[in-house]
Amino acid sequence: MTGATSWLVGLTTVGCVLLGASATVAQNQPPKSADGPPAAPAAPANQVKAPAPSARSAPKTHTVETVTVTGAAPEVGTSIDKKSYTLGKDLQATTGSIADALRNLPSVEVDVQGNLSLRGDQNVTILVDGKPSPQFDGKDRADALQQLPADQIERVEVITNPSAALNPEGSGGVINLITKRSRGAGVTGSTYVTAASAGLKRAGVNVGYNSPKLAVTGSLSGNYQRNKQHNIDDRGGLDPASGQVLNNTDAGEGRNLTRGPTARLSVTYTPVEKDQITGTASYNEILVRGHPFDRYEDDGVGGTPVSILLRRGERRALGTDTSLTAGWKHTFAEGHDLSVDAIYNTSLFRDHRLYTSVQVLPVATIPLEATRDDESDYHSEFRVGYNQPLAGGSLKTGYEFKHDDNDLDHTDRMGPTDTTLVPVASLANHFLFKQTINAAYATYEHAFGHLSVQAGLRLEELSLRIDQLTSAQRNGQDYAKAYPSIHLAYKLDDERKVTASYGVRVQRPPAFLLNPLLEVLDPKEVVVGNPALKPEELQSYELGYEQRHGQGSYQATFYYRRRVNQVNQLERDLGNGVFEFTFGNIGSNQQAGLELNANGKFTSKLSYSASSNVYWTRIYAANLVADAPSASGYSIGGRANLNWQVRPDDMLQLNAIANGKRLIAQGVLEPNYTVNLGWRHKVSDRITATVTAQDLLATNKFQRRLDTPTVFERLDIRPVSRSVFFRLDYRFGGASSKAAKDPGFEYESGAPSPS
Repeated sequence: MTGATSWLVGLTTVGCVLLGASATVAQNQPPKSADGPPAAPAAPANQVKAPAPSARSAPKTHTVETVTVTGAAPEVGTSIDKKSYTLGKDLQATTGSIADALRNLPSVEVDVQGNLSLRGDQNVTILVDGKPSPQFDGKDRADALQQLPADQIERVEVITNPSAALNPEGSGGVINLITKRSRGAGVTGSTYVTAASAGLKRAGVNVGYNSPKLAVTGSLSGNYQRNKQHNIDDRGGLDPASGQVLNNTDAGEGRNLTRGPTARLSVTYTPVEKDQITGTASYNEILVRGHPFDRYEDDGVGGTPVSILLRRGERRALGTDTSLTAGWKHTFAEGHDLSVDAIYNTSLFRDHRLYTSVQVLPVATIPLEATRDDESDYHSEFRVGYNQPLAGGSLKTGYEFKHDDNDLDHTDRMGPTDTTLVPVASLANHFLFKQTINAAYATYEHAFGHLSVQAGLRLEELSLRIDQLTSAQRNGQDYAKAYPSIHLAYKLDDERKVTASYGVRVQRPPAFLLNPLLEVLDPKEVVVGNPALKPEELQSYELGYEQRHGQGSYQATFYYRRRVNQVNQLERDLGNGVFEFTFGNIGSNQQAGLELNANGKFTSKLSYSASSNVYWTRIYAANLVADAPSASGYSIGGRANLNWQVRPDDMLQLNAIANGKRLIAQGVLEPNYTVNLGWRHKVSDRITATVTAQDLLATNKFQRRLDTPTVFERLDIRPVSRSVFFRLDYRFGGASSKAAKDPGFEYESGAPSPS
């Protein structure tokens, strides 16, 4: 499909939506009154009643509604297509990063390097208030998750099988971070300071203003953090001459200093009751200064060292992310509205390093090396959505246009001194990536007595162009795809519900995986992309059971996923101790699992939340090795929280997380576990103090094991993560009596969930 045709399809879709909406406006426009507006004041701008997720011609008592359970932490809410977890009582989220908060949620895993996964799948889309955010889209997403404080997140929506109304990108599912909004009339806010034994310091202020027509929420915070980690990478490759496996070892230590500000402003303006204008602006900066050190040793036949290289570096990496969004929503009636949104995100990453190397064995002179990795990513998006009651149900339709423009430039300079460095043309790598997506979707939800049904279809057309400027290679892809979804919920009685869902998802390769030119990472590692990579396609099935009993909630979910064109990182030995990383569609993958969640109270003062996930995985690597046998394995993981309200002003929290062994294409990821502890004390109606201890047993680590006929690897990464955090919060504005009535000490409430 050509670009002109794509625009024609998009504009036609928008035109149809707007024409239908304009007709409805004409039919629903109220007559003008000479008496003017009613005397009663309007509700505050951020408290205008939101349309229900599904509107029907008349209320039906058998509708399967959203269920919320508030007896334990994190508080849990469920609807037909997602689960929502409130973070107000999670003490690790209060003092820690977004990664710390996500680790404590069912289905979610975050390893020590900040890599996020849902049920073992790292292809997860992260949204902020239902919109893409630049810091969570690029290669530095893991750093952002570990550095950005979680205190601005009120709750997290975990969507493992999204409907067709959501972007199908992300085979693992979607995590939607809902930010906090201030409530109450006039000016309200809070300020805080955090310090940790590991060298972390944070401070921030949150301010909100509400009037009948205007709501403003702003936040500003700063982060200063020292990190240290040790890693040992033992690898070996088969030597064709001797028939023996020759060992190579990289023993490294990393020390980083990270700092940077984060700012966010959100404005909601309601000029009249039925119209709402919104806008947000955010800025995030992460500056990393590092001093990596590596000792490389290559062994010859018999295990005798034949090469020893020492390499010390100085690193300065700066990432800046900005986001601007604007929206307008017109509400005709409850469940009947038209919305228009525009999004523009930029992400700039500049990573500059200077290396000094010493060849100990054999003795040799190694020049200085300076590398620059400059990446500039630009994302623009336009959306139109139209929701209306139809035939006793609710119809949701929309059109989305998305465009990504990325520029990745790698340069390498060498010389005897830092003032005589010259470019090395053979190591240059300049790569451009452009992608445009046009999408149209429709979902329809209807209740048939005790049964609620939501069915949807999404159509997407994609045009992709990659331009390797250094090697003059050009590639492209054009294709269209349909993504159906269906969600069912059957209400057995007031406390029990059965759910089922089916969906089709996709995982498109990010830009850096498509770069066809080889790039040297260090003296022992090179990476080369694959422009012929196909997108992964996933079919997902879920069957669930939910039950409420008193203040408790219990859920069991069986899921099955089948993936084709699975993309995996592959490692191979190039000889002389050098290993190459590349990427390929290795074949297919199947996964089946059972997830169990429980939330409740043992006593009036002792509450709990626990979850476990047991799953089986089978990988068919037919595209990697002809007639290759499949590999399969089981994994089990879980987490548990215990909250003790010792007295009205004090709460203790114990948290334990365990992740089991996980199968990957050429080996396994080893299990790991961690234990955390927290205490919160209400000093006064406006002041609270929180103390947490992370990784009490110093067991949090990352271990990867590869074992193939030609390559083996034992990688261990151990960060210094055991630390104690102290945080002090002060709330200002509003009524002080509100804090005294809040057992969770939540000093800021959040906005309602987007439909």
